[in-house]
Amino acid sequence: MYKKILSASLLATTVMFSACGNNDTTCRIDVQKAIDEGRYDNAISDLKGRCASAYNTSDLNMNLAAAYMGKSGYSVSDIINMVIDSGDNGNNNAFTSFLTSVDQKKNANSLPLLTTASQYYVKAIERGNVTQASVLCSAANLQVIDDPRLDNACLYIGFNETIKAANTITYLTGDVNTLVNSIDNNNSSTPYDMRASLDALGWAMNPNYPLQADTNISASSVTFSNGRTFADINVTYTVNNQQKVFLRLANSMTQDINNTTVITDGYCDVNGSRENCQGMEDNTTGEIINPIAGCYACPVIMDTNNTLSVTQLLVDTINNGTDTISAVSGDQSVTNAVNDFKQEIINARTNGDTSTTITVNDIINYLQQ
Repeated sequence: MYKKILSASLLATTVMFSACGNNDTTCRIDVQKAIDEGRYDNAISDLKGRCASAYNTSDLNMNLAAAYMGKSGYSVSDIINMVIDSGDNGNNNAFTSFLTSVDQKKNANSLPLLTTASQYYVKAIERGNVTQASVLCSAANLQVIDDPRLDNACLYIGFNETIKAANTITYLTGDVNTLVNSIDNNNSSTPYDMRASLDALGWAMNPNYPLQADTNISASSVTFSNGRTFADINVTYTVNNQQKVFLRLANSMTQDINNTTVITDGYCDVNGSRENCQGMEDNTTGEIINPIAGCYACPVIMDTNNTLSVTQLLVDTINNGTDTISAVSGDQSVTNAVNDFKQEIINARTNGDTSTTITVNDIINYLQQ
């Protein structure tokens, strides 16, 4: 029962903020009803169109954020319940339980939509030149500023960041169930498409990245029609004298700590067309079974022409999201659950580091168990 009360109370805050002011009440009711009923496109259209003047700037951005969160497949109430349930699953694998729930609710555009939602939450609480969530939602800032709007927006941002981290992992493998089983049982059965994603990331960030004996990585430069140039990474595993081939993209051919792979989804040509690249992969394993010249892993592009960095989405979102939730949740069960997420990843370390800040190597080690 308490979980439902918690979820309802947070949602009610958004409704309360939406109802403030002397603007068009009918518009505000229509938008809130559309969000409540899951008609997110209608809500977004009204908020950007006929109902835009019914809100002050902060309220408008809060409601746009809520609509984009819902459209991503993860309403605020869904996220809260998933977080708490992951900590109540009766075992020590809170994050893998959360990961399974996230995978079940994702849709094709979840990650870009979550990113857009986060941007609107930040716009709702930005103060002057301070526009970074990490600053606005820092423990120090929250202690100094007594503002319920700031607290609630930061809590939503924290949940959003945590969901993005888990959602990113589901983009790196098509077989989340096998991945979860491998982590939970530490049986080294990581799916090959996940291995390929992690090996490509390690290769991009470190010229001395240690590849296993069955692994080979090669790369060449490719430029898409939007002007973005990537490293086209070919990851090959030799299994029982047969090759398993996977394609990934990195920001550049330069192997150093500033490089990273980017989120990709399916395959396309340099113009972004998927039509001529259909049938390249095994739908179950993700490996390339029918190579097609001129087809590459297809980058997920935001409306700003930016790609989504795997490093940032995994490292920054887990650290910032869990820390923010802990700072503002006010509920011990939520705090315990997100702290368990970080601790589960930290426990996979092999270097003796006792820091509570998660690194990309921590995540690679964790996902390759």
